[in-house]
Amino acid sequence: MNRRAFASTLLAAAFATAAQPVLASVGTEAPEFTLPAAPGGPTRGRFRLADSLHRKPVVVLFWATWCQPCMQELPVYQALFQRYGGQLQVVAVSMDGPDTVAEAGATARRLGITFPVVTDLETQVVSVYNPRRAAPFSVWIDRAGIITREREGFSMSEQRQIEAGIADLVRRR
Repeated sequence: MNRRAFASTLLAAAFATAAQPVLASVGTEAPEFTLPAAPGGPTRGRFRLADSLHRKPVVVLFWATWCQPCMQELPVYQALFQRYGGQLQVVAVSMDGPDTVAEAGATARRLGITFPVVTDLETQVVSVYNPRRAAPFSVWIDRAGIITREREGFSMSEQRQIEAGIADLVRRR
């Protein structure tokens, strides 16, 4: 292979690598994101993960209005959000598409959710944190900004395990 062909191949490989998003995973630093609040939801404006990182643990919940286990999971995390007050941040990222996203805010309010509920219509955050697009899918991030847990699915039988895990996450310094 001549130098020009080698240089072209190397350059193409560099661009291909640069275009790939870094996937979030346990043990890595949580990638920053900013998403708009779901219309009609419990909060307004935009949610910036950076506002909570390195200050308190964060739980990112990926959910959708059509997901029945999500409807059970959200109130469990609402209770934990209320229990720990300013010591824990929870954010729910709606994976609803254009046809159902308008229902996300109202659904969250109907469930009594008071933590931020945001939308990701362009799937920029979903593709980094939850590339399989599982629902529900939860990500726990510690105070240092490191992802400590990822979990696909939800069952009410897990509630005590989740409560104990969040208590430990909040206690850790």
